[in-house]
Amino acid sequence: MGVEPDPAPEALAAGQGEVLRSESTVEVETERLASARARAGRGWGVGALVVHDGRVLLVRHDDRWLLPGGMLEAGETPAVGAGREVREETGIEVRIDGLAAIAEQTFTDGRDAFVLRFAVFDATPETTALASDPGLEGETIDDAAWHGSLPADTFDRDLYSRLLDRDRTSW
Repeated sequence: MGVEPDPAPEALAAGQGEVLRSESTVEVETERLASARARAGRGWGVGALVVHDGRVLLVRHDDRWLLPGGMLEAGETPAVGAGREVREETGIEVRIDGLAAIAEQTFTDGRDAFVLRFAVFDATPETTALASDPGLEGETIDDAAWHGSLPADTFDRDLYSRLLDRDRTSW
């Protein structure tokens, strides 16, 4: 992908074709806001939309389903980070196909707020067997599963639906 870690959204999207954009506000408790801010202080969040045989790969974290993903590590490009996060959280090896979306999520407790940028990449699974114990030690990934449709309790469900609707022939 050739993009330096922690780029501006426009730089990350440059030359990628159509990249969906999303902005949302997420209300959280004060304690969770501090925890999320500490994790987000390391830069971009990255994840991948992985679809295989009409099913989408999701992980369960904090009582919600979401795309496998997390924060970039030092010196890592967003595409490399997305692939690493999928592998760590699900055991699935993927090929990153390109940038699909950039979400800017404002987390707030009503008094304080911060914005997290999250890059979603399209990815093709190279393996499909899920890890028996998803996530790394110390992570709170409760489950990883292939889903035929998006569960009602999916985080950023509108964005994921828009991504899946781009090309229903592969979904």
